[in-house]
Amino acid sequence: MQNEMFKDWEKNVLKGLKAQKKNIDQNEQAKNLYGGFYIWDSKFIMNPEIMFIGINPGNGNPNNNGSINFKPESQMSYLEYLDTEEPNLTYTLARETIDVFKESGYNQEQIIDLLNNKSVKTNFHYIITRSELDIKKCFNLVEQNGFNNYWVQSYKWTGDLINIIQPKVIICEGKGVFDVIKDYEDFTGLEWKDNCGFLKREDGIVVLGYSRTFSNIKNKNRLAELIKKYIEK
Repeated sequence: MQNEMFKDWEKNVLKGLKAQKKNIDQNEQAKNLYGGFYIWDSKFIMNPEIMFIGINPGNGNPNNNGSINFKPESQMSYLEYLDTEEPNLTYTLARETIDVFKESGYNQEQIIDLLNNKSVKTNFHYIITRSELDIKKCFNLVEQNGFNNYWVQSYKWTGDLINIIQPKVIICEGKGVFDVIKDYEDFTGLEWKDNCGFLKREDGIVVLGYSRTFSNIKNKNRLAELIKKYIEK
């Protein structure tokens, strides 16, 4: 049943993204602000230990070519930082995330297994841009209230995806993402302090979140404490 629901979700998202791409490509200014659409930054896994949700793919994404990339990857992108032959040392958020899990007591082998085989990674917005501000600029150039319309669509797609794959824990990669995710369902135990937060949804999913400056996590020590508490090693 979950797989059928995912196939329907994927079909609806692809239809929506094709319509968005067509509208953007007809506006030269808007077209210059985006690099396509990218959904999965990892494998697709049902009931993963962790679901990472970022803001949107940055223009450093290798699929920054104006296309729609909706197929899951063969491995999570964070593992590029740990590549033994050609590590991507410029991938700051990968380094920061891996550092947090090391501080939580994971060794490198455990981190690779957790991220690649037990986690999924996506974004609230699938559009590739240089900055978060460019998302709003891009869609508002296409139509009046364009960003608001796109935001509502992103909100539905993300909420539906969470309900389909049912992760044990969601890690929101930014305070803005955390504030959106907490509105999907009733919850208990909400706390936000020291640039990190957590809550537990009524369906049992734990939601963690953190503030960051660009790709730098503001309080890695606090986030490591929350990971120790809520993610089974």
